Amino acid sequence: MQRLDPFKREALVALYWHRMVSTEQVRRLIAPTMPIRTVQHKLLALQANGLADGLHRHHAPRTWYVTESGAELVEASGRVDARPYRIPRAAAVELLQDHALDVVETGLAFTTAARRRGDECGPLSWTPEVAHRFRDGRGRHQGVVIADAVLDYVVDEDGRRSQRTFFIELDRATMPVARLAQKIRSYVQYHDYIPGKPNSARRPAWRSRYARFPRLLIVLSGAAEHVLERRLTDLRVYAQAMHGLALAGDRVCALGTTLRRLRDPGPTADIALPLLAESSAPVPVFAWPKAGGS
Repeated sequence: MQRLDPFKREALVALYWHRMVSTEQVRRLIAPTMPIRTVQHKLLALQANGLADGLHRHHAPRTWYVTESGAELVEASGRVDARPYRIPRAAAVELLQDHALDVVETGLAFTTAARRRGDECGPLSWTPEVAHRFRDGRGRHQGVVIADAVLDYVVDEDGRRSQRTFFIELDRATMPVARLAQKIRSYVQYHDYIPGKPNSARRPAWRSRYARFPRLLIVLSGAAEHVLERRLTDLRVYAQAMHGLALAGDRVCALGTTLRRLRDPGPTADIALPLLAESSAPVPVFAWPKAGGS
């Protein structure tokens, strides 16, 4: 990594960590004031060195990812924990690109807000694809819920700093609302899962990974805004109707919003629909709405 300039080093780490990132997203992650042509030139230099490669589809942004050599270089640097995957070119184009870019865009909405407010949330403040295992209420069947990202954000309120952690679920208007509601149920089951024998010192599994149980933020994209708003309303109704799920609002904070709203006006505005709370009034994503079924 020593032979690369600071921007190229940071860009290579970001590409490795987030799997796929567009040229414009690299600029906003690493150096928001750098001219886009300079960013393109530096990424092309990484490509010429065999460390990164790019995908380009008609009417879609150029998307970058690390090669095997680039991944090995990042892993050898020790900058981040090793990621367990590589990206096949064909699969990246057909299956992963749009979803991966929207997950990055979600993180960027928080990063942009943090820069504006003086909070803390940087290019590596969210980890993509984090698995959480649990068992059902009787302990017989094992389940797993994989967050599209786990994001950490430090809020600075008049010098008083506090951390917010989010489970991010990104849906590009492809998953039926019923399945999205089942995902909420899986997070509730993960929250309630206590491993170990009945007579042992037992505590919830999530406490071995998190100081507080993260907020669940479902972000919708991939369709017209009025369609996404309707899906959010349907999701709240569905979740409120599921047996026992609405009553979990005192334990799990579940919020829904759209990617457009998360970008503008941003996460500190009243943009998120409470999915398990009594009130349906929009709140900032940092809020914990009053629990209770409707």
